[in-house]
Amino acid sequence: MISTFIFSVFRVTLRAREDLHLPGYKGSAIRGSFGHTFRKVVCLFGKRDCSGCDISRQCVYAYLFETIADKNDPFLRNRDKAAHPYIIRPPLDEKERYGTGEDMVFDLILVGRAVDYLPYFAYAFILMGEQGLGRGRGKFTLQAIDALGLNGSRLAVYRSGDDRLKRETLSITGDEILKSRPVVPEACTLQFLTRLDLKEKGRYPEPDFSLLFRSLLRRIATLGHLHCGLDFRSLDFGGLSHAAEKIGTVTSKLRREEAVRYSNRQRRRMPFGGLLGEITFAGDLSPFWPFMLLGEWMHVGKKTSFGLGRYFVKTAHGREGG
Repeated sequence: MISTFIFSVFRVTLRAREDLHLPGYKGSAIRGSFGHTFRKVVCLFGKRDCSGCDISRQCVYAYLFETIADKNDPFLRNRDKAAHPYIIRPPLDEKERYGTGEDMVFDLILVGRAVDYLPYFAYAFILMGEQGLGRGRGKFTLQAIDALGLNGSRLAVYRSGDDRLKRETLSITGDEILKSRPVVPEACTLQFLTRLDLKEKGRYPEPDFSLLFRSLLRRIATLGHLHCGLDFRSLDFGGLSHAAEKIGTVTSKLRREEAVRYSNRQRRRMPFGGLLGEITFAGDLSPFWPFMLLGEWMHVGKKTSFGLGRYFVKTAHGREGG
């Protein structure tokens, strides 16, 4: 199942035509403006809410941003919304100003069939550039989109001035990821590059391996099931969850960082905090290793479409990961 999980990574380059003034964590600004613009591009009715829309199950916006959960689906019980098939990975620096002519580069990950909608993403980025981004609504140009391979390969998909995107692209599979790092360590460290927003029973606990893995397992199974057409019915969720309880925490250097973002759709400030730092686990990691490696690309926890929950795995061999 994991071996046939498929996704694509695109490097997006925006060139400032005017000064861009953005928050230190740019994922909130990019994702917020992008979602608002994407709705304008595809929505036929101009409603603020997709619930009750007659064509929501055929709508590109609803599929990407309001991914509807089938209540009869065992993977989606007790949930109104399911995992969105895209992740915006903003630059990790805290640069807040881009002068005219400067490039801002970020990655866009599309899972499974979501790659079919890349032209919609490109057009939304172009329109975003005309409407402006950040404080002062600075304008920009969509300069380039490149597809990235796991082995470092790169393929030009779009250049400023092109009238269409190239059909050819690159994909990454779970099988490629596993073959690139087949040795399972006795211990590993997860270093969170962006905040981990992980909630259990209304609280934000210090996560142990069991809590982290259960969240990761649900996310990957849902993404694979909904967007890659994979059948996870044979996966022993209960057995894996029980085994995860036996993995111990060696050290934890996680710290909580509070933040807020403004939601234009909900017209209010929203909590945007989470955990940063690293945590080390030890034990028999072999049943979990494929999910941990794939999770470097898929992220874990909540608000992953904004880029939260990004981590890489460190082992005795040094830093690894996407």
